[in-house]
Amino acid sequence: MLDQPSLAQCLAPYRTGGELQTQVADTTLALAQAAVSISELVSKGGLAGDLAGATGATSDGDAQKALDLIANDLILAALSRCPVAQIASEENDEIQHLPGNGPLAVAVDPVDGSANIATNGAIGTIFSIRAADAGDASELGAFASTGEAQLAAGYVLYGPQTTLVLTTGSGVDVFVLERKTAAFLRTKTG
Repeated sequence: MLDQPSLAQCLAPYRTGGELQTQVADTTLALAQAAVSISELVSKGGLAGDLAGATGATSDGDAQKALDLIANDLILAALSRCPVAQIASEENDEIQHLPGNGPLAVAVDPVDGSANIATNGAIGTIFSIRAADAGDASELGAFASTGEAQLAAGYVLYGPQTTLVLTTGSGVDVFVLERKTAAFLRTKTG
């Protein structure tokens, strides 16, 4: 067993910054749990069904695959248990408003590179966590703000190993999924 700290352990000091940081940490951990489920599904390939099967198209014309929708559902379910008010997903035509009006907004591409699913090429999940009240007063709200308004951002790369790269505003940490424990363990910090 590796002696690297887990994502939860690495986020523990960040939580001491106050309620908003605790909420960002909780949301990041929920996204990581959804990524574990997506990773398990991706690792099964064709044994999980036709994940590359076309199911339609997004509003911008990109082909939508079965895995796109499954991953989107997993992420929406995970975020519905978090202090998140809005979710902007590439798989949905509209911004999703969650009950409870939490202080956070999350932008996500559940499966970037879904054209690579059928060829077992690299795919990933990209996310940005922002304050829900940041940005302009339009429907886009927090999603119309600059990148400097991000509270945390990162991506998960699904491949021979599942890697999560995360920043909470100071430096970047790299975590690798330890499949036996379903925990992301930090392998690099900077």
